[in-house]
Amino acid sequence: HCISYRLLSARLLPQLSPPLTTLELLVPDQMEAAPAIAWLVQTILAALLIDKMEEWIRRVGLADDVEKLKSEIKRVKMAVSAVKSRGISNESLDESFALLKERLYEADDVVDELDYYRLQEQVQGGTPTARLPAPADSSVLIHSNFSVQGGTVTGDDEPGGMHGFERVDETSRGDASDSVGKLRSMVWEHFTITEKDNGKPVKAVCTHCSNEFKCDTKTNGTSSMRKHLQNEHSVTCTKKPLGAHPPDPSSSIEPIVIASSSRTKGKRRRSMAWEHFDVMEEENEQPMKARCKYCPTQIKCGPKSGTAGMLNHYKICKDKPGPNEHPPNLSSTGDAHAHVMPILIGDSSTGKGRVDESARIIVDNTVSPWDKAELSNKIKRIASQLQFIRGEVSEILKLHGSDSPSCSDHHRSTTSDQHLRTSSLLPREVYGRVTEKSCIMKLIMTENRSDNVVVVPIVGIAGVGKTTLAQLVYNDPNVERQFHHRIWVSVSRNFDEIRITREMLSLVSPEKHEGIDCFVKLQEILKSHVKSKRVLLILDDVWEDKNDCRWNQLLAPFQADSANGNVILVTTRKFSVAKMIGTTGPIKLGALENDDFWLLFKSCAFGDANYESLGNLSSIGRQIAEELKGNALAAITAGALLRDHLTVDHWSNVLKKESWKSLGLSGGIMNALKISYDELPYNLQQCFSYCSIFPNKYQFLGKDLVYIWISQGFVNCTHFSKRLEETGCEYLNNLVNLGFFQQVEKQQEEDGRLEEEFSPGCQIWYSMCGLMHDFARMVSRTECATIDGLQCNKMFPTIHHLSIVTGSAYNKDWHGNIPRNEKFEENLRNKVISVSKLRTVVVLGHFDSFFVELFHDIFCKAQNLRLLQVSPPPTYLFHVPAASTDFNSFRCSLANPLHVRYLKLELHGTVPQVLSTFFHLQVFDVGSNMNTSLPNGLHNLVSLRHLIAQKRAYSSIASIGKMTSIQELQDFEIQISSGFEITQLKSMSELVQLGVSQLDNVKTREEAYGAGLRNKEHLEELHLSWKDAYSEGNEYVSDTRSECSANMAREVIEGLEPHMDLKHLQICGYNGTTLPAWLANNISVTSLQTLHLHDCGGWRILPSLGSLPFLTKLKLSSMREVKEVLIPSLEELVLIEMPKLVRCSSTSVEGLCSSLRVLQIEDCEALRRSLICLITISQLPHYRRFIFMIVEDGEYFHLWEVFHFLQS
Repeated sequence: HCISYRLLSARLLPQLSPPLTTLELLVPDQMEAAPAIAWLVQTILAALLIDKMEEWIRRVGLADDVEKLKSEIKRVKMAVSAVKSRGISNESLDESFALLKERLYEADDVVDELDYYRLQEQVQGGTPTARLPAPADSSVLIHSNFSVQGGTVTGDDEPGGMHGFERVDETSRGDASDSVGKLRSMVWEHFTITEKDNGKPVKAVCTHCSNEFKCDTKTNGTSSMRKHLQNEHSVTCTKKPLGAHPPDPSSSIEPIVIASSSRTKGKRRRSMAWEHFDVMEEENEQPMKARCKYCPTQIKCGPKSGTAGMLNHYKICKDKPGPNEHPPNLSSTGDAHAHVMPILIGDSSTGKGRVDESARIIVDNTVSPWDKAELSNKIKRIASQLQFIRGEVSEILKLHGSDSPSCSDHHRSTTSDQHLRTSSLLPREVYGRVTEKSCIMKLIMTENRSDNVVVVPIVGIAGVGKTTLAQLVYNDPNVERQFHHRIWVSVSRNFDEIRITREMLSLVSPEKHEGIDCFVKLQEILKSHVKSKRVLLILDDVWEDKNDCRWNQLLAPFQADSANGNVILVTTRKFSVAKMIGTTGPIKLGALENDDFWLLFKSCAFGDANYESLGNLSSIGRQIAEELKGNALAAITAGALLRDHLTVDHWSNVLKKESWKSLGLSGGIMNALKISYDELPYNLQQCFSYCSIFPNKYQFLGKDLVYIWISQGFVNCTHFSKRLEETGCEYLNNLVNLGFFQQVEKQQEEDGRLEEEFSPGCQIWYSMCGLMHDFARMVSRTECATIDGLQCNKMFPTIHHLSIVTGSAYNKDWHGNIPRNEKFEENLRNKVISVSKLRTVVVLGHFDSFFVELFHDIFCKAQNLRLLQVSPPPTYLFHVPAASTDFNSFRCSLANPLHVRYLKLELHGTVPQVLSTFFHLQVFDVGSNMNTSLPNGLHNLVSLRHLIAQKRAYSSIASIGKMTSIQELQDFEIQISSGFEITQLKSMSELVQLGVSQLDNVKTREEAYGAGLRNKEHLEELHLSWKDAYSEGNEYVSDTRSECSANMAREVIEGLEPHMDLKHLQICGYNGTTLPAWLANNISVTSLQTLHLHDCGGWRILPSLGSLPFLTKLKLSSMREVKEVLIPSLEELVLIEMPKLVRCSSTSVEGLCSSLRVLQIEDCEALRRSLICLITISQLPHYRRFIFMIVEDGEYFHLWEVFHFLQS
């Protein structure tokens, strides 16, 4: 058992030493790994089907390699499905599945890299040409006016490169038609051909020392070169087997040390044997035992044994690959972009050495440097590894045969068995819930003579006390007197109408109905028994929310004409159930009050709520109770653990280990939460568990949460017309529905409360409740980790998402400075060992310059990041020393352009130019309040979907029309100069929000048509302005326009007709005398919900808006000439600075105030005389907010307090 874990450790992380023990490495079972594998397979195959991807791969000559990888990935999917369907479970499979998952992550990185180069060519143009290896010192071998063409170094004055230098690599060696022949000698790994005769090498230079040797076949051949390597560089070279490939240095994380053969100090695995073996055990960082990669044989390899035994075994190993196969190196491929690791050359006894850059490929490409040979090797290596591991899985499948039981049914039944049926009887004394019970009792008592059935939903997460509250009501003596029958049915996830109806019958009829299986017959019998009687029905633990008809049929006997005030209580974890069958608002259960919870906790831990413990036991109990977050089932779970031993040591141990969070506790709180978790599809499980990297009670803005999920590839669109963001919002709603997230009420700032609420798309915040956050940490522990100050749970080597919370580690002193925290630095250095697998790094909170340096040292090799968020407070920059002034460049340098999707950096000043090469970037958030300048070339970010920056920043992007994925363009200023024309908008078909200003620069209707607004089917919010959006004080300044300009504006606005699905429209500074036809006479925007007209000075009468059936909010401001407004029934009406407005009437039969909830009137002096026609005191209770402001004699008269008093 221990060996198997160590084997997995060696396979996954050979760079870590000493080897991981059983306790240090958590291997998830295949039930956890299988969905992750399926997701990765889907992600990789979908990426390879991206538009033009296949054609590009074929054109660059990687089609065969990619096809082999694709085929192997499909076979992996089939093998995993076979294991899942047969329900096979053992340690070997667990290990193989863990390895498959890690290899598929690497395959995803490689495919993503290919897509980056495809995008690079698309954006920058040019032909993709593979880079070839260059000499170690280009100043020695390549003159400054030489360039590289087709893999050959040529001089500007020597066409064709007749005398150019050629670096021998796998491509040149593999060409059988080349007159050089098959260069099988390993010598060519260390020499560069400098001269040829009739295509054959005659001179070559050593890449280690630059000495030149003759190598023509008539004189020396390669013998002198071989001797030179042996004598000077301690390298022994032999002929390679026919068709074999040179060793791939990138498969090892550790450098290869070439040292004097007379010394052994510093020697590390220089034998070729290590290509075929994995280290199993180490002692003092020296390998002591190794396992063959092709069979289970283990060989001693300590200093006394050496590698002779390994070499001998390799010669006789029957499972080793043939001469044309690649050895499957099952160890991690390391950093995906570390390329080839450096070769250290020098005297190993002194520790001195230099990096041999000839091991890297650095020749220019006509587009940008990238390495076809290296990518090909990576793809082949991963395919071979997948093939090898899949073979192991197939062997296990053969051993188990085809008679194994189905896993999915077994898993579901096992999960269901854990969910015990409930009873109507109260198992213990109840603490708290007085308010909730009173609310339900009031409904029961007031509705006792109603003919309608009252359905009261009780909603909350697992263990919060829903069933207990229902039991409390059910057993109340007053309730018992109110009803003829009380029925309790535990529904659970298995919604079986026949079983439920039969259980109902058993409680209202003494007869047995076991032999009746007809649902209709059972319903008729039940109806006859409850007819003309008042019934209380408790449906406990309801999950079914998909079929309204099934519920109506089930409850039909209680809804008959003769029903007499029947009441149905429904307990559920799902808000969707409450919405579907509830007739009243749901009773939402949260955490118990502290005092009530402490009583419950004591009754569970001591057996008596009145027990008074002494000394430390009570203190520890208080700490544990605080960790349980007011959840009743958590108190029961913890109490069962604590009451075994009422000692300080035992309780301290429970607190330290947080034992109540174990999934091994049958009926415990975490098992109860896992039932909800298991209901989620895998992509929603990913979205939920990922958020565990954020602190407890962290508040997420809804759209930010969705952007993060999209950046990680968690969101999949199943409908072609839906945007990823829409699907992501559905994910979030589903998670809220099951209680994994909850909405947070955010207090709006006093100054902008009206403006914020009127504006469309109000911001909604979310958070995880305490226990859900604990549960998320538990289920994500192999994928996600958090370092919070000096606190950090065990970090497993499989971690892909990491957050660093510095709030408790760095605090400002009296002078506002942040002192250094060396303990935190040391903790960070010790905890973060491997970063190559990381896809997320989030830093939250203050830090100092020492942290910046350490952070860079640790994470500079995290080259596979999809998301990087570093958001220090603005004051941080004042504490950065001069050496770190280029902080923006530092933060951008941490993100590899190849993979990053999401950057949230809140940058000051100028964004580094390198950002324009982030072709995969989807979200770039520098903070909407930051004074940030964007670099040139930002239009190259063809994948960018969301840019969060200062509003003015959008207008600085030239040729923005190339950013065809962008969805919000807050303000696009029309300019005369090239790259800022209105036609730039034509190809931006994904726009959801669009602001266009300085429309004075558009002269004709045809030019306006060029924006293509009518074809933008996703466009929901549009702001059209004929003025500069940045006038002083952010106020629009009116100016006198001629009749000619008014006619031109009218023509232009007609050409700006938006798509019919537009929901929110704002028009500013338009000086035409009438509304455009598409908003007045021939209305096309019939989906409009909000309309804001500002400073449209040419209007006197506002035409009727009665043809906008969905209009709920209207705002008119600075419409100084308007005298009359005719509006439909609205929810919100805002009238500001309309001095001549005397009449405001409604087109609705019910009147203006029938649905009005918000009314704001400012600076409308003429309207005050007719205010009595607008609103009466009797209608005030409908209002959520009412503000009426008049300027008279320079003073404001506020009637807010008066109306608030009348309402109360």
